[in-house]
Amino acid sequence: MRSFLTPKAAATFASLAAALALSACSDTTSPTSVHPSLSPAFAVGTAANVGPVQVTFASSGTTQFCSSGTVIHGYTIPATYAPLTGCGTAFDVETNLTTSYNPGWGAPLPGSDWIGPNATSNEYRTAPGTYVFQTTFNIPAGATSPVLNDTLLSDNAVAVFLNGHPVATQLIQDCPTTQKAAGTCNWQTAFVISDNTPGDFIIGGTNTITVLLVDTPNGGTLANNYGCTEPFQPFGELGFGTPFNVPTSPNHIVANWTQTMTTTTGCENPTGLDFAGTVSYVPPIVFQGCSPGFYKNHTFANENETLLAAGFHTGSATLDQTTLKTALSFGGGPTLQDAKNMLAREVAAAFANIERLGSNYPLTLTELQTQANAAFASNDRSTILAFAATLDADNNLEGPSC
Repeated sequence: MRSFLTPKAAATFASLAAALALSACSDTTSPTSVHPSLSPAFAVGTAANVGPVQVTFASSGTTQFCSSGTVIHGYTIPATYAPLTGCGTAFDVETNLTTSYNPGWGAPLPGSDWIGPNATSNEYRTAPGTYVFQTTFNIPAGATSPVLNDTLLSDNAVAVFLNGHPVATQLIQDCPTTQKAAGTCNWQTAFVISDNTPGDFIIGGTNTITVLLVDTPNGGTLANNYGCTEPFQPFGELGFGTPFNVPTSPNHIVANWTQTMTTTTGCENPTGLDFAGTVSYVPPIVFQGCSPGFYKNHTFANENETLLAAGFHTGSATLDQTTLKTALSFGGGPTLQDAKNMLAREVAAAFANIERLGSNYPLTLTELQTQANAAFASNDRSTILAFAATLDADNNLEGPSC
């Protein structure tokens, strides 16, 4: 919520303090010229990105608003909060703030818009309580080291969950008088949060960020049982950082506004949310593999090494002394030696792939040597052909390097 003690620059606070104190308690009809502080520069978060930023997100009219989660006069934050289904979309109130009435919210973060649970949530028309917003992002299978960084502005406070896991929660109360005077309320000073706990993310699926926007009554705190202890502010502004000379009443407040609250009415006040953030992760490795035919027609390092020198023991003196390049031309046949020749061909291509592609090939050199030597040593045609088929699949993954 907002109350009348409008934020001001430190340099003018001393001279305006008395006037503000008086106007907060009076029925003055003279607009104040006090300016709110502007929102700070966009911040990305406190957790370092291990991988490159893959996703950006920001509040807008397409952000989910989950009316099923609305709790009028509810201010308790649960330990966990599972994503909701069947949500609609939020109301973008950015135009309202610049053309009709701004209760004093800071400028939106870059690329974002202020949103709310209804079309006039920037005015004194919304019942205090909790309102639920959601946005989603995807992380592909095989990705690692995910990091969520988010920056939020809100009236009054937020609790953020990722796939039901708690990320961060602000103190649920109206902005204290001292912070209103300093221009450091939650609707002006960014709340910067991060999550890099692997178990909070869904790798290979859709992730949901859930924001509980809590709108307290004017002056409401846990200590006063969230009572409505302050009147509405008499003026708002037009746009951001402009004079407070737009009267709140009668055009920007519910008719017959009262501090007396019932189960559904009373102490209606502005509430809104603005956020922008990123998700980073190390993308999954996309394996590649070039075929024996490719390497027959292209040179590669160490192609003139023998199979034995390359670390392979075929059980055949002649085959051991065959160069990798020569092995690429071997064909198949019905005998055990034919099977070894076929495996030698695939081994030569796999060796070249490992040298050229490194970790983008499914096997390391040590794994290739160990598994190939075990197959050769078995002297079993079926075992040898089975591993040759495995390498044939890896060597035909293709990719931009082939």
